[in-house]
Amino acid sequence: MRSFFSVFCLCLLSFFASATPTNPVVINLVTATWEGFANPDETGYYFDILNRVFPAPEWQLNVQFVPFARSIYLIESNRVDMVLSVYKGDIKKSLLSENAVEIDSIDAAVTPDIAASWVGIESLSHKKVRAMLAYRYNMLTPVPMYYEESSDMLTMLNSLNAGRIDAVLDYRKGIISLVPKLRDKKNFVIIQGVLKGETFFAFANTEKGRMLKQHFDIAHKRLIDSGEQARLFTETKANGY
Repeated sequence: MRSFFSVFCLCLLSFFASATPTNPVVINLVTATWEGFANPDETGYYFDILNRVFPAPEWQLNVQFVPFARSIYLIESNRVDMVLSVYKGDIKKSLLSENAVEIDSIDAAVTPDIAASWVGIESLSHKKVRAMLAYRYNMLTPVPMYYEESSDMLTMLNSLNAGRIDAVLDYRKGIISLVPKLRDKKNFVIIQGVLKGETFFAFANTEKGRMLKQHFDIAHKRLIDSGEQARLFTETKANGY
């Protein structure tokens, strides 16, 4: 076991030693757009972490923004090196970071009747609940729901507005941004923080992916222990995300 670990470390050191300012290690990374966390201009909380763990010029992030479901497909098929923001149950073949990068807080848009008697996520027991494709929010709670996923948030909100479903799970900011596009006047209530889940970065189960994970886990632990990750997260939340 010690011999294997020594060989692995030597390979890791050799891999990093080959990186120079003119020949950086390129990380092919995919992510969905998460406002305030993974913005299209490559800013936000997740990129704050990445830029500290994989600083230029030794490292180069090659970022592609794709729908979440596709990001899972790409990492699971080893077509990219890394993906941002996954739950433990989202992947089967890829490798999770050793520590979570945040505790995700999910909001719910619900009918006025459900909001009036809200006692927690249990209020959605045996209710018609919708969420975006591949988000798998039903994994975060044992509460039984008639849970389905779709690729069109506006259609789901219109169904909620018309009373055809009972709730939509997503993020408050994204839901509010679609209110002006509703077919009819808004007829639902947003309840914040109905679900919580640990969010991780994931790496391809390849030699390169394993080396990137090894480097990330060590540097990320330093960010956690120093309080830097908590500070970055607090700043993000203070900006309304």
